[in-house]
This record gives sequence, C-alpha cells and structure tokens, in this order.
Amino acid sequence: MDLRGRDVFMLRQAKEYFLMHKDIPVCLMEISDDGALGSVRRNEAAAAHFPLGGQMNNMKFHEWWKDRAIPKTRHGAKCALQKLGYSSTNSALVNNLALSLSDCYWIQPRGEGLTWKDTNLFTNDFVDTFGEITINSDHIIDLRKETRFNCATSQGELQKKWCIDKDGRRYMIKGNYGQSYQQSLNEIFATRLHEQQGFTNYTPYSLVQVQVDGNMEGLGCMSYDFCSENIECISAWELLQTIKIKQNESFYYPLKKVCLGLGISEQEFTDFMDYQIMTDYLMTNTDRHMNNIAIMRNPDTLEILGFAPIYDSGNSMFYNVPYEKLSQIRIDEINTHSFVEKEVKLLQYVRDRSLVDIEKAKMDFDIYEKDVVERHIRIPKLKDLYERKCENLRVFQNGKDLWKNREYR
Repeated sequence: MDLRGRDVFMLRQAKEYFLMHKDIPVCLMEISDDGALGSVRRNEAAAAHFPLGGQMNNMKFHEWWKDRAIPKTRHGAKCALQKLGYSSTNSALVNNLALSLSDCYWIQPRGEGLTWKDTNLFTNDFVDTFGEITINSDHIIDLRKETRFNCATSQGELQKKWCIDKDGRRYMIKGNYGQSYQQSLNEIFATRLHEQQGFTNYTPYSLVQVQVDGNMEGLGCMSYDFCSENIECISAWELLQTIKIKQNESFYYPLKKVCLGLGISEQEFTDFMDYQIMTDYLMTNTDRHMNNIAIMRNPDTLEILGFAPIYDSGNSMFYNVPYEKLSQIRIDEINTHSFVEKEVKLLQYVRDRSLVDIEKAKMDFDIYEKDVVERHIRIPKLKDLYERKCENLRVFQNGKDLWKNREYR
C-alpha cells in the first residue's frame, strides 16, 4: 500500500487485530471500522496455521478475508445491515470477530484477553441476528444484547440462518428465491437420491417452516453443521488460491493436484468427483462452483480428513426456468458454474462410470407437491427432463461419450 493509500486507510480509524486459529495468532492485521483490510504481518512461527499453510500471497489473502463476509448480494442483506446499524457486511464481520461455523479462524482485538473458549460458536450460545432478519423479514428480533458474538460469515446468496437445537447441535435454515419453494425441495430430492444410491458422504436436508414476505408461513430446509471444534472446512476456492492456474484452464486438474499434494489419494479424489459429477448431472445442478466443494481438516493437527459431505444442491432441477420454457430445454446445451461451462462436458472427467446405479436413480416426485407455484403443470415436465437425463446417463455408462454426440438432447 502506498503512503497516500495508507493515510486514507488510517483516516477510517484502523484498529489492530490478530487473526487467530483457535488460540494461535497467525498474523497481525489492520482493519478499518468498515471492515477494510490494511497491512498484514504474518507470524512466521505459526505459518502452518495461516490459511492454506501460508501459501496465499497478500492479494489472495485479502480476497480470502473479503470472501469471509456474508455476500452483499444475499437477498435481504441491505435491509438487515440498515436495521442492525452496520455500514457493510464487512463491518458486520469485524463486529462479530469474523467467527464462523465452518472453521476455527477468528479475529482478536489487540490488547484484549479474549480466547477461543470465550468466543467460538461451536460451544458458546449465539443468535444469528443477521439470519433472523433475512429469513423472517417481518419479525425483526435484535438479540445482540444477549450474546456478544453472532454468526456473520456464511457463503451463498440465499437467505440463511444458523440455530442451536435443544441438544446443542448447530444447524442452518435456508430459504428460497421468489415465491417457489423448489430450491428447498431440491435439497430433499438430492437427499433421497443419495440415500437410494447407498452413498454416505452427503449432507442430509429436511423441510422446515419459515416466515416469508408478507408474514406468511412457507417452506425452507435445514441441515446440521458437519464442522465442529475438531473439524473445519477448506473450500476448493481456497485450495485453488495456492497454485498458478493458466488462463481459461479448467479447475479440475489443478484442484486434483492440490488435493493429492495434501494427502488425499487419487482413488478418493476420483471416486468422490465421479459420483458428484454424475448425480449433479442427473439433477441438473448448475451451481457446483468452487465454494460448493470442500475438504475437511483437523484444526489442531492440520491433518486432512477427506472431502466434506456433498452440500448445496438446491440450484438444480431447472429451479429458475419458467414453466413455459421447460419444453425448450436442450440437455446438451445446459450451462453450469463448475469445472467447465457446458454441463455435459463435465462427464469427460468421470473415470468410473458405474459409481451411480441408474436403476436406483428412479425417483418419486411427490416432494414437489409441496410447492405453491405451478406444481401441477410443472411436475410432469420436471419428471420428463429427469428421466431423459437418466437415460442419457445410462447411455454414457454403456460407453458413449455424450459430449461428442449432439443426438442426446
């Protein structure tokens, strides 16, 4: 940062914080009141505990910090920030010490004697005030006085809220876009698909009632946190910050290189990816971006524990396609936010085509009866498209490279 930029930064009342990994200080950071990150001084003695073992350069570390905040584009975020008195999602992040239910990083104001035991969200009670507002937009309950630290970190643009059940388990409630409940119903559909496949490394979702705009009750979905004080997640996006990637290069092989370098076996990598790619294909999950894939790590020993359970499958089953356009879908032309742009080309990475049992992929569509938008006319279309995908996958499993054949539409 040049002197002029630093002067501007200091005018924003920068304060010093330690970035902590549990109780290990990994760097000293200057952060302004609005959450902007200034200078960073690393603790080289704790380099292994710096995000990704210190392999991020300063620019990528700034991106890591920025990505830690709740996305500005999340539905209801602007309203929630105003009601809670925050100038930005970054200022909310700082006010709540950058605590997360996905990993064990947090920030400690310099000079304060706070510890991980005092602050962490895995063992201390909390109220997700931000989530309370965005999920229940007409019933705003600001409970910050009851607990100093709230959860101001979670990825994705859907409305989300962290809660604690009577047994102390942490769980997340997610809402939907618009009036339809399809994104939540898709998570239940995915849960059933994985159950039928006999696959175990997935996140089970169940339906819950939530309040939506207009003080009406609607449907959302919930899932329990698979992280804890002993298990934290590192997203594929974070992993990819540690290596150079050629322009327009697919993320698949760079991600494989990083994972194998961390100790994940090639068999484990390919089996997980093969299964995920094929089930995402069946469901037309177009949102398997690099924050929707993660590995798990022990935060104390830094041992890599394998892939995180499959999660976030809600943006699937043509959730954002109007009914009148469903008949125009060309299966070979579906775009996706993943390793490559065209969904069908993701299948070229699959090494074991038999990992998904196509006979056990036959699904009941009764869950979609719970939707309130176009359900009676929409369900037959969704079922038809899903069955076409199943047939295409059957052809693929029999040896046909679908991305080379335009007849499979």
